[in-house]
Order: sequence, then C-alpha cells, then structure tokens
Amino acid sequence: MDIIDLHAHILPGVDDGARDFEESRAMLRAAYDQGMRRIIATPHYSRRRGSAGLAELTAKLCALAREIDPDFEVLSGQETYYYEGLAEALKSGHALTLAGSRYVLVEFDPGVPYQKLYQGVRKLTMARFIPVLAHVERYACLRDGGNFKELARCDCRFQMNYDSLAGAFFDSNVRWCRKQVAEGKIHVLATDMHRMDYRKPDLSKPMAWLKKHVGERQLNALVWDHPQAIIKNERMG
Repeated sequence: MDIIDLHAHILPGVDDGARDFEESRAMLRAAYDQGMRRIIATPHYSRRRGSAGLAELTAKLCALAREIDPDFEVLSGQETYYYEGLAEALKSGHALTLAGSRYVLVEFDPGVPYQKLYQGVRKLTMARFIPVLAHVERYACLRDGGNFKELARCDCRFQMNYDSLAGAFFDSNVRWCRKQVAEGKIHVLATDMHRMDYRKPDLSKPMAWLKKHVGERQLNALVWDHPQAIIKNERMG
C-alpha cells in the first residue's frame, strides 16, 4: 500500500529530529520499505529562524530519496506552534504551510483550554488557511466529543500519529484513539518520526490493526487520498 506521510521531523540538524544526513537517509530507507512514497518534511517552526534554509535542505533530502526510487519525493512544510501572529507568518512565508497549500500543520499545548484552541483554529480559518491539528490525541479538551465535533464543523482537520494505535487494548488511550479512527473522525494518519532511536518510522503494528478494523476505502483515505488532497491544495473528499 502506498502511503504519504505529512508529519515527519526528517530534515537533518534543524530541530529534535534527524541529527545528520546519514540518519535522514536511514529514516528515508525505513519509510520507503514500509510503503511511504511521499513525505512532507515538517520541522518545528521557530519564530527566530522562520523558514530560512529549509527549501535547500528539503531539496537535498529529496535527492537522497530519489536515489532510493525516482518517484520517492520529499516536500516542504513545518509543524507550527500556535501563537497570535501565526496567520501573518504563514501569509509572509516566514512559516510554511504543507507543500505550499492552504493546509497548515498546527499544534497547541496538550493542556490548552478548549476555548483557546477553538479561537486559534478560527483565526487560522478566517485567514483562509485550513488547520490540520497535529497529533490530535494529545489534547485533553478534545476527549469531550462535543468539542471534537465543533472543531470539525469549523473546517479543522485532524491528524493522529500511527503509534497511538499500537499497544494493548486495555490501554484507555489506545482504545480512545482506535475508536476515533473506526468512527471516521480522523482525517490523516502520520508518523511524526524523529530519529532512528526515538519514534522511528514503524507502521507494522498500527497497520495490522487498521487492515483488520478499517475498510479499504477509509484506509486509503487516511494514508493516501487525504494527504494527496493536501499536497494538491484540494478539498478532502
């Protein structure tokens, strides 16, 4: 199964992800072997650094990917941490959207009050961006199903990490994550890969669960169709 990963800290020496090009190369190889054919590199956005130098690093990493397979591609993006000036930073190019689209990968503090998260999402949508809420499983305020539904109605999209689906059934967090996926509330799955010794790309357990409990059409949407719509700057089907 071909997969697009839109949350990956695979650029070397930029944040807490890959430390050097050799580690980036190893991560690319591991990702490719598990079916990934496109990766959006999403280093953490820094207000001080902005997006300086990321295009050049991404191009170098894409060249490494194409040594593995000519059709293997790495695209530019960032994982942004919400603050009041984020929309303006995105408009100016100081912060990057996903693959140059209107979709922006955004995170908040896990303990953020719901009203603050909601207001941040609304400010981004009013600026004509489409927020993709990173690792949605981390936000305590979204365990309230009403909050989850309200955000979805505000044109917010939800990204969940693959590894949150792995683990024992008696783990209440794993059960909650699987329930959201099974009920069709999650739009995109991603690795949030960092290093080969910490959160490496490993889809074996989550994919085993997905193939057993999620229909083929929904699975394709989670791993390819919806990420592809983001890359093409189209509405998700």
